[in-house]
Amino acid sequence: MPRLILFTTLLFGIGGLLSSMAAPSESELGKSIFEHGVGRDGREIGGRIHGQLVLRGQAVACGSCHGRDARGGGEAFIRAPDIRWHTLSKSFAPRRIGEPRPAYNQSTFARAIHQGIDSNNMALDPVMPRFDLTQDETEALRQFLSLDVERGRDGETPTKAVLGLVPAAHSQRFAQELGNRLKTCPSTSTGERFPPLEVLEYENPADAFAKVEAKIAEERVSSIVAPYIAGWETQYVTRARTWPIPTVLPVSPLDLPAHPNISFALPGLASQVGALLDRGLARRPHAVTVVMSQRTLQLQDLVQFVRTELGPRHIHVDEVILERAAAVSQNPLWLVLVPLDKLVTTLRDARLRNKVTALIPAMFFDPEAAQQIQQRFSGMTWLIAYPYQPKVTKSGRWRTPMEAWSEAGCALMAMIAEHTGQDWVSNHPSITLRSGMTLLRVPEVLHQRQQVIVEKWEPDNVLERRVPKKSDGR
Repeated sequence: MPRLILFTTLLFGIGGLLSSMAAPSESELGKSIFEHGVGRDGREIGGRIHGQLVLRGQAVACGSCHGRDARGGGEAFIRAPDIRWHTLSKSFAPRRIGEPRPAYNQSTFARAIHQGIDSNNMALDPVMPRFDLTQDETEALRQFLSLDVERGRDGETPTKAVLGLVPAAHSQRFAQELGNRLKTCPSTSTGERFPPLEVLEYENPADAFAKVEAKIAEERVSSIVAPYIAGWETQYVTRARTWPIPTVLPVSPLDLPAHPNISFALPGLASQVGALLDRGLARRPHAVTVVMSQRTLQLQDLVQFVRTELGPRHIHVDEVILERAAAVSQNPLWLVLVPLDKLVTTLRDARLRNKVTALIPAMFFDPEAAQQIQQRFSGMTWLIAYPYQPKVTKSGRWRTPMEAWSEAGCALMAMIAEHTGQDWVSNHPSITLRSGMTLLRVPEVLHQRQQVIVEKWEPDNVLERRVPKKSDGR
């Protein structure tokens, strides 16, 4: 009996050893499927393409099309997306191609593998194989794609996601469209890549902070690009100073205080107003009319900036608050700091005795309102300050604010992808974009002022409203 027990124990021990040797771990199985198209027990997996052609083994290995690191690639004219689980499980389009789609989960991932149906219930390209993987093989592949992004491969630093931040209210069309454009950045050069982008929608500043800090705690975020913080700039800057990641290209009409964590902001209102006054006061006017509103008065730093600029120049200043004034003074130079459509009503019954040059930041300008005023007062000249290059150099076409912001945002995301794991921000004091626009790392008002473009508006120019009406100058 003892010999029988010993023999049985030895037999089970050898069987268990052989079983463990024959059965690869889940990660090894996933790697074998991804790299070689070989499943459990050395079986060459099969995949049906174009509905009928069946290929096997290496011919349908994921890495052949999606790249050895799963970040995307292709053969000939076929371009395959990033399929790392970190990418698939977020609500954005891989490689910025197409519209945002729902995040994948285990169920929709399996459906895509077996049936070729994506998370948005749309058919994948017929060149994508419909695999004959078993349930455990499918899960092993998913786990391998997940492990790859967490650990990196061959010692490579994993790619971290970039955060965007937009208000949940869809009335903020500018913010929503900007978020969508950043998800679909076009490549401007061969081999240009973009990091994963996750756009967070927030209800209010407190909600925004909670969501951002939860993502930062996961340690998978490299930076925040183009957060929409118009109206709560001070709160954001105060909080962002404590975060271990930088904020680049904050979307705000104001000039923001200099801080290492806040970089590459476009020139704000103070810079734009300064550039306008440099241009307008060169004509040595004896007086200036500053048109404001109650909302303008809430921007205390901007109002004080205007007073500081005009006071030492010994020029008479008429401050007009539209809600309180019945008319606008007849000075030959105006600085308009209200949405232009609000000025139309005030000027409806006015009679201008002199020719007027109106200085106005682009965010307040409205071409339709300007046309209405122009029809009544043919002597009006409009000088508009743009925080970006407003015209395409070659064609002369006028660019929308959305074009400028998205160009800058995509350029910064390409920089983030190129300098993964590096402190690239401090090594780039400025970045010049293809349009000729320059982004400065340190938002000093004096330097930003020099970046502002002041253009004369003609009725034939095709311009668009600079910001949504909802913002009302904020």
